[in-house]
Amino acid sequence: MSDSGSFDPGAETALFLQDLYANALLVRCLVTVAEQGIADRLGPGPKTAAELAAGAGLHEETLYRMLRFLAPFGFFAEDEDHRFHLTPRGEFLRVNVPGSVRDRLRRPWQDLLWRSYEHLPEMLRTGVTAFDQAHGRSFFDYLASHPDINTIYDRSMARLSQIENPLIAASYPFGDFPFVVDVGGGQGGLLAAVLDRHPEVHGVLYDQPQVVAAPEQLAADRYAGRWEVVGGDFFRTIPPGGNLYVLKRIMHGWDDEHALAVLRGCREALRDGARILVIDAVMKPGNAPDPNKFMDVNMMALTGGRERTEAEFRRLFEAADLRLVRVLPLPAPATLSLLEGVVA
Repeated sequence: MSDSGSFDPGAETALFLQDLYANALLVRCLVTVAEQGIADRLGPGPKTAAELAAGAGLHEETLYRMLRFLAPFGFFAEDEDHRFHLTPRGEFLRVNVPGSVRDRLRRPWQDLLWRSYEHLPEMLRTGVTAFDQAHGRSFFDYLASHPDINTIYDRSMARLSQIENPLIAASYPFGDFPFVVDVGGGQGGLLAAVLDRHPEVHGVLYDQPQVVAAPEQLAADRYAGRWEVVGGDFFRTIPPGGNLYVLKRIMHGWDDEHALAVLRGCREALRDGARILVIDAVMKPGNAPDPNKFMDVNMMALTGGRERTEAEFRRLFEAADLRLVRVLPLPAPATLSLLEGVVA
């Protein structure tokens, strides 16, 4: 409001920018309390900051003020006795919870990201990926040479997949395809969910040899005889003979040139009646609010990859001699869509 009582858009903008600054501090405070396992300490029941600080060896007043700051954002709730309760949103800060984000908030991971983001000005001038400039190598090469960071990354993705994979298995007629090839399937979480939901299906888990050497999520006896592992590089070759080729969260990790190479490899492997199923976020076009626009810039900074609109996916499919036949958004809380393609 101005002195005359009329609406002042400049003041509103200033407050909005102040909120953005507060959000940056919010992330750092979340990183700090996640690193100390505060959410897990609150799991059995509410505690005061004094009790939490004593148990974790922390400074009581500092902890209290951080938790008080985080409470209005819905992660914790303070009662009249100044005890802090863990909220449903705060549950996702715990360790062994499906969908947990704790690993993504661990300081080693966050420090890796922030060092990369500091190079966005250079990326804006040169187009060279910010992560590469910060760390002297690509994102995936860095993970391969830093097993401690790679463990955090893999565990974080596995927690997210615990929510996504059952939704995917229930949202597509995998049972219509006797032989499913999971391209870049990691430890086999998605393939396991498909085999659980569709007992008539057999599958191939395809990824780099060191990744699929011991797929823990397919080790259960109930999967015996229904799957096999093939090690390889999906930029060079795709296993033949599948009825359905699945690529979950593969496309967004790469620029169009590399994504197209993977699609063309899958196209070469497709036989009569076979299909391809890309599972990825579909970004809203234009000015529509969309968290995937954050992820788009994040992937740009880390891997040189990108999120894509439906129109951009369609063009990519066409360039690979494929036709995008339908797009099926997954139900909440997943943010992915199923993009089904056939030979053009």
